[in-house]
Amino acid sequence: MSRAIATALAVVRVPKGAPRPSDEVFRAALQEDRKRLGLEEAEAFADFAVSGPYPVLVDGVEYDEYVVWER
Repeated sequence: MSRAIATALAVVRVPKGAPRPSDEVFRAALQEDRKRLGLEEAEAFADFAVSGPYPVLVDGVEYDEYVVWER
């Protein structure tokens, strides 16, 4: 059985129709998740992936969500 490797995953929410967040915003979100997971801080990400935007409605307000994860 192979051992799983913990990687960061984050959801970044922006107002509906706002521009796609920058790579720096995505990297910061991944760093925050690494902290929550108790992983070492990554100086640089070899690669990460982004999916979205996905429309969501929260308390009557529309947002676009992006999912970002380390690869």
